[in-house]
Amino acid sequence: MEQLTLFKLPYKYLIDASSILAQKPTDTLPRQVYKSLWEMIEKSIVEQTIVTCSEIEEEVKKDDVVGKWLGLNQCVILPIDNEVQRNVRKIVTEHPKMIDFSGPNGSSSGDAFLIATAMKYELIIITEENKEKNNKIPNICKNYGITTMNITEMCAAEGWVF
Repeated sequence: MEQLTLFKLPYKYLIDASSILAQKPTDTLPRQVYKSLWEMIEKSIVEQTIVTCSEIEEEVKKDDVVGKWLGLNQCVILPIDNEVQRNVRKIVTEHPKMIDFSGPNGSSSGDAFLIATAMKYELIIITEENKEKNNKIPNICKNYGITTMNITEMCAAEGWVF
C-alpha cells in the first residue's frame, strides 16, 4: 500500500540519464564550461525540484564520477512501485520498439520507467534525447500528455540566465 501525503511534493522535473551525463567533459554541457548551470541544477536537486527514478540512477552509476555526483547531491530517487509497474507495462505494450536488448550491453534502458514515473507523479521530463525520433522519450511522451524539455529549455522555463 502506498503512503499518502498531506502536502504537495516539491517535485517538478524528472531528469533522464542523458541530461545528467551531459555534464561530462566530452558531452554537450561540460561542467568545466557550464559551471553555473550545474550549480543551479544542483540547487534544484537539493530543493527536490529535480528528481530521478531508480532505473535512471542505475544507468548513471555506470559512470563513476557522475554517479558519485548524483549521490553527493542527495538526489531524490523515486522508487518503482505497483503503479509505476502498471504504467511500464502499458508503455512497452503500446511502444514495443522502445525496448532493445540488442545493444552492446544486452539490456534495455530505463526510458519506460522514466516515462511511467513521470505519469504517476505528473512530472516534466528533462532529457537530451532527439525529439524527432519515434522511439525516443520525447515522442513517446506526446502520446501520454507528458511534457519533455532539454536542459536549455528548462533553463528558459525557470528564467535562469547565465
